[in-house]
Amino acid sequence: MSRNTFTLDNILSASLFFVGKWTPELRRNQSRDIFRFLVCKLYDKSRGKLHIAHITFAQTTLARKLGLSRQWVGTLLTRLQSEGWIEFTAPVLGDGMRGATVFRIGRQLRRVLIMLAKSNLRKKPAKPVVKERWQFSPSKEEKKLLNIQKKESTPPSPEVLLRFPLLKIWMKRGEESVGSEDFSTK
Repeated sequence: MSRNTFTLDNILSASLFFVGKWTPELRRNQSRDIFRFLVCKLYDKSRGKLHIAHITFAQTTLARKLGLSRQWVGTLLTRLQSEGWIEFTAPVLGDGMRGATVFRIGRQLRRVLIMLAKSNLRKKPAKPVVKERWQFSPSKEEKKLLNIQKKESTPPSPEVLLRFPLLKIWMKRGEESVGSEDFSTK
């Protein structure tokens, strides 16, 4: 996902919040359902780049998908357009009828997208942090692990090797196999 593309969830959450805040008459209205449906379709069609998106839908198809009458959908779309959330045009056909409606985002939704874009830009502090990495003393567990690793890396003392002759033989074999590997790789 590119830097200027937001998730559909972020766009819907922000835009539906601001629909209720900036245009209270649309707060408890079916126009929000139409708006949500259109934003989802525009997002899908444009692959997340809503500022360039446009879709073509017949208002009857939109009404059927949302379970509303076509006249009511026309009224709600007009409300959304008058408040600036969407823009739509329906071209007049040769016989005087209107064709399928072309939908785009409106100025209010553009405003929300700009707000989202600005909120994603993180400001860097003016002064660098004094210590970028803090050094803490190791915890008890870390100290234990460090001691175990240190003991494992040191060879056993000669007294231990005298008590365990098999260990002495095993260590000599390890030294011989390491030495032979060195010669075979050269």
